[in-house]
Amino acid sequence: KNRSITFHTGPAMISYVDMQTHKLKVTKNGKTIRVIPITTGKAGFDTRSGVKVIMMKERTRLMDASTGGTDRSDPEYYRLTVEYAMRLTWTGEFLHAAPWSVGSQGRANVSHGCTGMSTSNAAWLYANSTVGDVVVYTGNDKPMEPRNGYGQWNISWKKWQQGSALAT
Repeated sequence: KNRSITFHTGPAMISYVDMQTHKLKVTKNGKTIRVIPITTGKAGFDTRSGVKVIMMKERTRLMDASTGGTDRSDPEYYRLTVEYAMRLTWTGEFLHAAPWSVGSQGRANVSHGCTGMSTSNAAWLYANSTVGDVVVYTGNDKPMEPRNGYGQWNISWKKWQQGSALAT
């Protein structure tokens, strides 16, 4: 049957994370609406470069380093509850409030791979973002894997077409 369907989309919300300048720039329909000082992964806990998508939002989330393989006896081990968590990868990269690192935000990368910001900035980002919004990361040689979240955005169009049923 022929059908008519009407639907509406939200604004184009794209955030850009520069891991070298430690800034997250939020754009809405192409216009910058906020710049947030952040911290990303320190050496050994590098945050991936590439295009990511907000997969889910949680007002609070328990973070436990053992889920990523860090032993409880390791000095890098942590277990804490964070606020305003937005998942970007299956392997545990999130945007979230990190009040313990405010002194480093905008200056240095000190996290275990997540993107941390002040609680007020995280609350604002959480309130103004939705599942499906795009977050583009630059500044690191560690690439985003296509299957680590909604990472298909990191496959070139030419390579994507090679996987098509219409490919010859």
